[in-house]
Amino acid sequence: MTTRTGNAPAVLGGEPIRAEDYPAWPIWDDRERSYLVDTLDAGGWWQGDGLRAATFAADFAAYHSARHGLALTNGTHTLEAALAACDVGEGDQVIVPGITFIASASAVLAVNATPVLVDIDPDTLCIDPAAVEAAITPATKAVIAVHVAGAAADLDALTALCSAHGLRLIEDCAHAHGTFWRGRGVGSWGDFGSFSMQRSKLMTAGEGGVLICNDDELRDRAWSYADCGRQAGEWFYHHPNYGSNLRMTEWQGAVLAAQLERFPEQNERRNTAAVALGAALDQIEGVRPQRRDERMDSQGNYCYVFHYDAAAFAGMPLRQFEAALGAEGIPMGVSYPSLNELAIFRNANFGPRLRASAPTIDYATVRLPVAEHAAASTVWLQHRLLLADVEDVLDVARAVERIQEHASEIVINVNNTGGTT
Repeated sequence: MTTRTGNAPAVLGGEPIRAEDYPAWPIWDDRERSYLVDTLDAGGWWQGDGLRAATFAADFAAYHSARHGLALTNGTHTLEAALAACDVGEGDQVIVPGITFIASASAVLAVNATPVLVDIDPDTLCIDPAAVEAAITPATKAVIAVHVAGAAADLDALTALCSAHGLRLIEDCAHAHGTFWRGRGVGSWGDFGSFSMQRSKLMTAGEGGVLICNDDELRDRAWSYADCGRQAGEWFYHHPNYGSNLRMTEWQGAVLAAQLERFPEQNERRNTAAVALGAALDQIEGVRPQRRDERMDSQGNYCYVFHYDAAAFAGMPLRQFEAALGAEGIPMGVSYPSLNELAIFRNANFGPRLRASAPTIDYATVRLPVAEHAAASTVWLQHRLLLADVEDVLDVARAVERIQEHASEIVINVNNTGGTT
């Protein structure tokens, strides 16, 4: 790899490493346009009259090694439907990792259950099986394992642990389209796998979600919850169960059918680029890629994540480093805060549905040191950069090296100007 040395970093007025932007996201072409027009002309714009959404969900489930796929409104609702199908409710506890989007915990609150926040593995950022085991109580009903930035949680340990304790395992795969663990797609290992199709995700229709599973009864219960409490094979106005309306539209199904057709090639491209970038970053003191477990056949890479040690960059705070990297033309994301640090938990703002059964955990006293440290010391890059040619992706490492070479100047400049870069 050729490193540009001697040039001032962009944050100090130099020319940025990247003169051109990385590929835009989302990506679409005439396939999406054609499928949307076909759906328009067919007139079956909802799942009751059409096949687009249901067919896409079945195809997506098969791609991820599962028998059933349900096309739902979004990734939050897929989690909620999974919990409801697993009969999780008032008085139950669900173990959730500290590093994840709020939906992993708010879906638990939505079914009147209590999220129990536990710490994460310091290398993968996924839920720590030892922390899960330590948190199990007689009230524990389920575990939500989040595959963070596409890195799979330890599914061998988690499936064994849940089996031994009679717990449901729900995989939150919002980041993990295309992640495979020992030859099987993530989402197919637990009782349910929940996927988001929101705009930023690796496959998108702007919004949307898919819930996959292998159990016929669980599939029927989840669909009943998502389809107004209906029961398959019964009269349209027969509602034997409580449910909501969480059905995906046919428009979204049309877009996602086209997205799925091009996804395997994109996934392979991202994996090749991520491995190359990891090898390059490994050579730089003070940065360390998120661990890629050898049991993964591929990683979905919703973001590209690496650990950052400010001591190797003249004490440069994380936010200054992120700003300096962004100035070099690198598309930046940002880590989630640790869940225990969010106001909803600190202030017990659980909403009117939980007044009679609000969680009794004092979340203000919960500390998750690994998750808190990870939120303050990891760099998250947008996945679209991984669709570029590998040589362009390696500009990330070049930018890191340039910033490190001039770290003292950047820190002094920021301190003298009182700015944050």
